Amino acid sequence: MTTNMRSQGVHGHDKSAGEDRPHGWISKCQGDRKGMDKLKKQTKRVILFGIDGAGTFFEQAETPNIDRIFKEGAVSNRTLTELPSISAECWGSMLHGVDCTMHGLTNSIAGSVPYPSDSPYPSVFRVIREAMPDAKLASFCDWRSVNKGIIEEGLGVYKYNAKDYDLIEPAIEYINENDFTLLYFQFDSVDGKGHRFGYGSAEHLEMITVNDGYIGRIVDAVEKRGWLSDTLILVEADHGGTPNNGEGGSHGGSTDAEKYVCFYAAGSNVCKTHLTNMRVRDTSPAILHALGIRQPDGWTGHVPEGLFADGMDEIPKTEKSCDIPPRTADVPMEENGKYLTAFADLDPVLYLPMEADGPFPEGTKRHGKLYFVDGIRGQGIRLEDGYLSMPCPSLTDGFSLICWVRPDASLKRGIIAGIGASVRNEDPEPVFCLSVGSDTVLLEEKGISAKPACPVKAAVPVNTAGKWIFLALTVDITNRKLTVWVDFDRVSVWDLPRDMRLPKDAGLFIGWEEADLSCCLAAVLDDFCICRKALDSADIKRFKEYYHR
Repeated sequence: MTTNMRSQGVHGHDKSAGEDRPHGWISKCQGDRKGMDKLKKQTKRVILFGIDGAGTFFEQAETPNIDRIFKEGAVSNRTLTELPSISAECWGSMLHGVDCTMHGLTNSIAGSVPYPSDSPYPSVFRVIREAMPDAKLASFCDWRSVNKGIIEEGLGVYKYNAKDYDLIEPAIEYINENDFTLLYFQFDSVDGKGHRFGYGSAEHLEMITVNDGYIGRIVDAVEKRGWLSDTLILVEADHGGTPNNGEGGSHGGSTDAEKYVCFYAAGSNVCKTHLTNMRVRDTSPAILHALGIRQPDGWTGHVPEGLFADGMDEIPKTEKSCDIPPRTADVPMEENGKYLTAFADLDPVLYLPMEADGPFPEGTKRHGKLYFVDGIRGQGIRLEDGYLSMPCPSLTDGFSLICWVRPDASLKRGIIAGIGASVRNEDPEPVFCLSVGSDTVLLEEKGISAKPACPVKAAVPVNTAGKWIFLALTVDITNRKLTVWVDFDRVSVWDLPRDMRLPKDAGLFIGWEEADLSCCLAAVLDDFCICRKALDSADIKRFKEYYHR
């Protein structure tokens, strides 16, 4: 099976083994051994296998290696992950021992910004490094963002990035040459199959079996070194996902298939048991307990009850529940009537409620990874790793674009929507582009006027980061006016060029715009609508009442 994977082609890898450990670093996380002498220190090393997107689907797949390795170990098939159930949020909580709202990681942040080395919520790697300065630590990942922005820099962690099937041989070589303390893997291929074919599909389950083979090879290498008796072995997923809805699967929401994952543990101090009441943020506390290191005061994870034979009396505990934590903000509101019925007189030619089950118009294509998460009402769609494209309705006499958007705090600029034909043609059609950032809403109109060197460009200062905002853009051809509304207030009005024309047979890009594919939207989008009427103040007031604002 591994040979077949290799036949698909070898991908380049990025290997780094930074040894630039900081000098004179005063620990703020209190991750030391003080007070831990009573614990049985039978564990010298830990291996954590992270299987992206596997959820609880291990139970449906053929996993002979997991079955044999964890036959006498601890298992949980209902471990609660983070919400939204997205990779950075979930891996961040697994490795940092806290709720995702505390570490603040998203896919866009992890992929672009190093994790702060002085954060009060350190990774398990940093805690081990401060308690054991000479420990060998390594991270082998397919998804580069883990090594780039979830595990801190400057810890001397050996970091290796490559496709799943190209991680195994270098990892075995590392094992043969290093008596490690913590060895972490992030395999990404299972999640890729889930997005493409649906989670729980035959292709998805088959890839779990392939990953099971990787786990077997690594454990065999450890066994050949004579280390199995004092090594803690863990396998865990970050999230699950939904079945194929015609365009593949997705995740980010709170359905059982998305929010619950499997957790497996085996080692000399591990009890043979079925664990309950566990979260992914409890993984790092378990690792530290096994190594005899006290967890940081700032962590909110806990050693799972019943996991270890020596108990958990030395670990600080607080009450917790595995129910979905209540949201403290942005709770979806009850719908005041039906959207299309309420605004039928505005001629809504396109309405996207951004629910996982649609509806999306005929000809819609999903590009990359899309996540359905909590929206302003029901679900919204998170587009930072992908975008939507679809035919755009005819808008010859003007139009209005209405939507709700919640930008990430890290977002510098992301495109909500682009309307127009390909700008790569020799005679490009006009292009409208509406963008949002952490402090501005930007409208650009390219190629519309006879003077392309002087396009319409309107920037509206708005403090948008981390909160829902209502946006409406109206293009009134008759009166030559362009108006932007933010949170139901008219904030700017511009004159349109006299020679302005609108695209014919245009395409609509949501999340990206074909002229600028690098400008992705790190935000959640909901209730996206295009009307053929240029909205006025009375219309906007109706939207405000509809959303109970």
